[in-house]
Order: sequence, then C-alpha cells, then structure tokens
Amino acid sequence: MTVRSELRAGGLLAAVLARTEAWLFHPVGSDRIEAAPPPPPRPVVAVRGLVAGCGTSMIARGLAAVLAATDPRGGAAVAGSVRGAGLKLGAPGAARLARELTGLGCDGVRPAGRLCLIPVGEPLARAAAERPCPLVLDVAASSPPAEGLGLADHVVLVAAADAEPSIAAAVAGSLARAGRSVDVVVNRVEEQGGMDWPAGSIEVAEARFAAQLALACQGARAALARPLAELAARCRARAPG
Repeated sequence: MTVRSELRAGGLLAAVLARTEAWLFHPVGSDRIEAAPPPPPRPVVAVRGLVAGCGTSMIARGLAAVLAATDPRGGAAVAGSVRGAGLKLGAPGAARLARELTGLGCDGVRPAGRLCLIPVGEPLARAAAERPCPLVLDVAASSPPAEGLGLADHVVLVAAADAEPSIAAAVAGSLARAGRSVDVVVNRVEEQGGMDWPAGSIEVAEARFAAQLALACQGARAALARPLAELAARCRARAPG
C-alpha cells in the first residue's frame, strides 16, 4: 500500500468513526420534542334519582367503573353515599388516585376496586376543576334541587321502571331549559319499550346480581354493560375537550 492509499484509508476510517460517534451521541430525530398527548375527556356527572330507592348509587358506581376502565389512569371517583361498597381494597391506580384526591382536599376518600369513594360533605371544587379522573356525583333524591349542578357537565336522572314517565320528562325538560344537558336512565326494566319515556332514554334491564356487583364497586357486567357503556360515551361527549 502506498502512502497516498494509506492516507485515503485513514481518512475514510476517520469519517466513519466521526459519523458513528455523531449517531451515538445525537440520535436521528433527537432534536424533535414529542408533545405529550392531551388528557382524555374526563366528565363530571351528577347522577340523581327522581325518587328514593330507584338505584341511583348502583347507576353512579357502574357508570364510574365504565369511565375508569377507559381512562388512561384506570380509575374514577364517586362522591356521595358510601353505603353498600363491598370492596375494601383498591387497584394500584385507584390507590394512587386516592392520594392525589386527598391532596385536593378530599380527606375522607378511600379506594374500592377501580373507584375512589368520596363521602358526603367533602369539598369537591378542586377535584372537579383539575379533573385528575372522571368524577361522578351520587346525588340523593332528598338533596336540594341544585345539588351538584354547579360542578357537573352533565346530569343523569334515574327513574324506576314503575314510575310515571311524565315526571321524568318534566324534570329533564326543566333542566334542559336551564341550559343543562340531561339523560334519563330507566332502571329495573322488565319489558323494554313498554312505557312512553322521554326520547333517548336509556333502559337498564332488571338484573339483581349485576346490580349488586355494581353497587359493590365491582364494575358494570352482564345486563348493565351495554347501557352503561352507552351512557358513559354520552357523558364523555359532554366533557370539555
């Protein structure tokens, strides 16, 4: 090999080494900053029974479980009565979420399955404003008419299947005229389509075992799965983007 060819070989080797070093310490595309994906729609929903005993807490917890299953954090919160919540342990995501909600002022929160249960009387304004997770307000039928409306994006009215449809229509119409988005859920329906409920109402079939599971924070299963998935999709559509 001549001196000139050795110099050429040395120059080629140096160029290859330089390119390799540049690739190792400055990978292709490293100058591009990937934007973090935006948070998903996280609704704040007020679920209110038209009368006591129509299954409001079951619908609220079943809805929250569906919202939790589709949220990247894997959790959701239900504020209201904590009676009937059978699970004493929470999933890891719910446990982390409970600590965050505590930091937002909800001192009495406890995880149960995928859900975080917030007892009545806890301050909810910061949790509703910051939206670390979907939030469902379980509003008792005996509560003042405006309970939860100031925080909620959407209102769900729960009626028993043997109730008078005109009452549900009147309440839903009143809320709609006040600028609220409303859905009516008819619970414990034995024969679908048998009553003249408001247009777009969601009917939930009588399913005692599935209802007990939902009330115990174990998710929306069997006959509850489809109607509550539809309700969850409507609630997400009303949430701020």
